[in-house]
Amino acid sequence: MRPIFVCADALLWTLMSAADGASTRATFVVETPKLRTRIGRQGARVITGDLEGEGVYRRAFKSGLEPVLIAVPAGRRGRVVAAVRRVAPQAPLISLSEERPPAEGLPGVTSLPLASIAERVIEPALERAVLLGRARELRAHFKDAERVLILLQDDPDPDAIASALALRVLLGRTKAATPIATFGAITRPENRTMTRILEIEVETITPAAVAEYDRVAMVDAQPSFFEETLPEIDLVIDHHPEDAPVRARIKDVRPSYGATSTILWEYLRAVDAKFTPRLATALFYGIKADTQYLERGTVRADMEAFTFLHAHANHGALRRIERPELPDAALDGLAAAIGRRRLLEGVVFVHAGAIAYPELVAQFADFFLQAQGAEWSVVSGTADATLYVSVRNVGYVRAAGPVVRRAFGDLGGAGGHRTMARAVIPLSEWRARVGAATDEAIPDAIAARFLRALEA
Repeated sequence: MRPIFVCADALLWTLMSAADGASTRATFVVETPKLRTRIGRQGARVITGDLEGEGVYRRAFKSGLEPVLIAVPAGRRGRVVAAVRRVAPQAPLISLSEERPPAEGLPGVTSLPLASIAERVIEPALERAVLLGRARELRAHFKDAERVLILLQDDPDPDAIASALALRVLLGRTKAATPIATFGAITRPENRTMTRILEIEVETITPAAVAEYDRVAMVDAQPSFFEETLPEIDLVIDHHPEDAPVRARIKDVRPSYGATSTILWEYLRAVDAKFTPRLATALFYGIKADTQYLERGTVRADMEAFTFLHAHANHGALRRIERPELPDAALDGLAAAIGRRRLLEGVVFVHAGAIAYPELVAQFADFFLQAQGAEWSVVSGTADATLYVSVRNVGYVRAAGPVVRRAFGDLGGAGGHRTMARAVIPLSEWRARVGAATDEAIPDAIAARFLRALEA
């Protein structure tokens, strides 16, 4: 079924001829022989006649159900629509209009404002052109550097790791000439699994080693985030708000974005970079992790990047990353913890006792949120003379961060986001402020404090 394009001038033909094959699949209805000759020369079917008369449409329609796109001045639009309706009352009509909303209300006619074409086509093209210029600036700045460092915050998360990999691809540099590094270490099992499966090497270096590099870039972080004294940074790309003016030769800080990975995705799209499954998987996981599956602080660019990368990512690798391996000792600890679980007022409480490494409490908290009747999971464990408490919730209850701060903020570091939070409490502080730090006493005290904070 051929669509029918009603044209008072060449605008609609010009727009549609840019689409691959769209113009030759349509029937154009025009008024002047000159326009008919111009369009027909390109192989399209063209009919000439009075746009406000019925005759030309009787020749254009075959079934009477062909969709019609009308591009005529506002003053003629009503008469053209009436003529089409007399010939094909059931045909779907779309009107291309200069106004938004259109000045006249035409029943049964869908209005397509020209402004929407600008929003969906012209503005994205302009934004991409700007990003292409910035990308060329970045590449020029790093081009002659023999050694470039991409520096991440301590204990980098998936968004930081993915952004670093993407920046290295954007700059067209090798792993040997442009290492990714942190002053700390990657602690969360999911993040360690990510680097292993996607083969992203993140080195641990000292602050003094930064001076050995010709250029230094920073992603998903800013110089003010570091306690260490740093030399001047060449590049900062980040989505966090600026706590202090960013000291860098080049900076791109966008606090409205949900993830730094989205910013790097835009740069890579602007330069027509190839998205390998490895790169796409890293960026997709970075956005997913930082936005909580697009539930937290996103803009349209995050959604577009998420959709694009979803189609290119290795979802088998993602499943392995999100469900990291548990050693036998961790499984033994989980088995024991299951037997000690308690469900109180919609909160499942579990104290795992001594744990092999602190990140286990977060993994256990994710697991216990699946318990029947649980809207919250609160899991605790001790390691290195410290009590760790991880909290998860189902998302439609109170925000976890403020509750955890209220419950444990007087004892140590405490806070988090809407669906996840944690507290880190020195056992010496617990004993001084709360009481006994035995595996028998800790669970009752945690439950009492948390439930009070939840009710406040």
